[in-house]
Amino acid sequence: MNMRSLTVAAATALTVALTTPLSALAVEPTPPPAPSPTASSTASSEPAPSEVTDPIMSPHSPNGVPAGPVGRPYLTWPLASSHSKLHPGSRPMGANDCSCRPSPGTRPVVLIPGTGEDAFATWSLYAPQLKAAGLCVYTFNVNPVTNPMDEAKPFSGHIRSSAAFLGTFVDRVLASTGADKVDLVGHSQGGGPLPRAYLKYEGGSAKVARLIGLVPSNHGTTVYGLQKLLAREGTASNWLLTTNARLHNNYALPEQLVGSPFLTDLNKGGMTQPGVEYTVITTRYDDVVTPYTNAVIDEPGVKNIVMQDLCTLDHTDHFGFTYDPVALQVVINTLRPEKATPLKCVYVPGYIQ
Repeated sequence: MNMRSLTVAAATALTVALTTPLSALAVEPTPPPAPSPTASSTASSEPAPSEVTDPIMSPHSPNGVPAGPVGRPYLTWPLASSHSKLHPGSRPMGANDCSCRPSPGTRPVVLIPGTGEDAFATWSLYAPQLKAAGLCVYTFNVNPVTNPMDEAKPFSGHIRSSAAFLGTFVDRVLASTGADKVDLVGHSQGGGPLPRAYLKYEGGSAKVARLIGLVPSNHGTTVYGLQKLLAREGTASNWLLTTNARLHNNYALPEQLVGSPFLTDLNKGGMTQPGVEYTVITTRYDDVVTPYTNAVIDEPGVKNIVMQDLCTLDHTDHFGFTYDPVALQVVINTLRPEKATPLKCVYVPGYIQ
């Protein structure tokens, strides 16, 4: 969940309140069907907690697949994000290779960005590293904000809408690779609410073997205690947040506040689905999902990892998490346990975002 936008919105709202009384996949020759607003789920008979709208596509990511030039790997999120803004639709090296076939004992890996993060900004380092580890890697963009200047900010729309599109993308990956299931690796919203909505409401648990969430917003964020003000109807801050969501397709921001109707419904009755292996990896220095323990899924069988318990030299924050070389080792070991290697602890700074 790239919640920098939410933090900025919160600050703006407070100020007002205080001063105012696969083109690459090539699986199908035609675009995948748009998720239907009335589509029912085979995984749950309960009504969807939020609207499922037609997906909004980035001009440089037709059918959700980044179609721009292949970009080189970067070592920090700010550098990768800057590249995305200059080169919309950039594809991470090693991702979306339609000729890739999973080696025995592996599954295709689908990388899911967070709110306001496109595929390249989030995964420019991970994709080539996972490819080098012998994995078939795929990633996508969908539901960008409606301002054309913000094409590099997908995954901002209703999380249910993004989850429904994830289902169409997973189906294309399975058709392309011949695999029965995929492994999901996601950052923030993309490691928590989005894939879990797919598993719960879209029947995804039958097609997913493993979900690895990196600093996921599973219980939402308090925005350092501001969520009560942002969520309170009738306040200037709430009006600004909801108006911004309606005008710019930023619904994913209020949906990730602690106690939101979306998260309440998603987490009701348990946060996991049978048959799926869950791993949560977080950091004590998370400056977006606050408190950092909101990432944790406290249910049987879930493996929760705090990076500082493994490496005290690791000071990675929220945005920099997909560029943390220590966390990357944990992810590769989780995806390929038969080839797991001892963790190498190195100093990781908290990146200035």
